[in-house]
Amino acid sequence: MLALLAQATDDFTNTTIDTTNSAAATGVIAGLGILWLVFMLIWLVTTVFSIWMFIDALIRKDEDFATGSKVMWALLIFFFNFIPAIIYFFMVKKKSGQNGGTSTPTQSTGGTDAPA
Repeated sequence: MLALLAQATDDFTNTTIDTTNSAAATGVIAGLGILWLVFMLIWLVTTVFSIWMFIDALIRKDEDFATGSKVMWALLIFFFNFIPAIIYFFMVKKKSGQNGGTSTPTQSTGGTDAPA
């Protein structure tokens, strides 16, 4: 057992590090780092979009859902994230308007300002 340990330490002490390919290794590591950053950015954008569509599905009125129901869309977006969020965006949000529904906003007529 000791002979194997001695042989292993001799192998480690006689090892030389080849520095001729260090530039190539640095390039590969930098490339992988950039690729990781790109994927993290894509993940962040898709996650934010999915959360935005999930919240929109929860606060939208039931009358605005031409296809399916509020609960169905919320569950689909919650469990399957990005693909149902894209479908929801075009099937529900775009058709019913950007203001969160088809109902028109009411304008307040009361107030203390009188026209001059």
